[in-house]
Amino acid sequence: MKKIFIKLFPILLCTTILSFISIAPLFAAADTTTSTTPTMATAASTKHAYIPGKTRIVLALLNTIDSKTAHTGDIINFKTLDNVKINGVIVIPAGTIANGKITKAVSAGSFGKGGKLEFSVTSIKTLNDIDVPLSCNASYVGTKQIQSSSGISAVGSAVQNLFSGGNNVQCLMGMSIDSIVATDTDLNISISDLSSTMQTFKEHDVNITL
Repeated sequence: MKKIFIKLFPILLCTTILSFISIAPLFAAADTTTSTTPTMATAASTKHAYIPGKTRIVLALLNTIDSKTAHTGDIINFKTLDNVKINGVIVIPAGTIANGKITKAVSAGSFGKGGKLEFSVTSIKTLNDIDVPLSCNASYVGTKQIQSSSGISAVGSAVQNLFSGGNNVQCLMGMSIDSIVATDTDLNISISDLSSTMQTFKEHDVNITL
């Protein structure tokens, strides 16, 4: 019996291997179908409202900032000048606060060196409290101090210009700047529910009738 098994073993082994080879494509085909179907179904069923990347939002600076008193890292705020709408529905009302920060502040120095201010706008929120990333980097440099040479010798004027300080730079309250939505931002609301959802948040406003 043992001798017969030894003779038949190679035949049984080959038969088993051939069986696995023949059914393997069926498993592969089944796996492919299973992985693609949910993806297609999800894409078709989640049609959300979103703010497209590169959307332009005009902002106004809420407070004057000065290179003489500002510090790198200071938080600064802006407000929107216009309503941001999707399909006619307001999602970011005019007057909404946007966040920003000073990325560089250098006071004017000697030798006529002007001050410098750099700041960025980082984000703003929609009515339903979604953070919208913004991209805006602004840089301003103060002018160098120039002394009049009237009544002063050429040598004296040159020495005076050498040691006098430059001008600081100011960005005045109300100054408008352009910001850009950094990337497509999903509002986590279906387009069909956009109007009713935003209206719900607007109803929390304080309304005074005189």
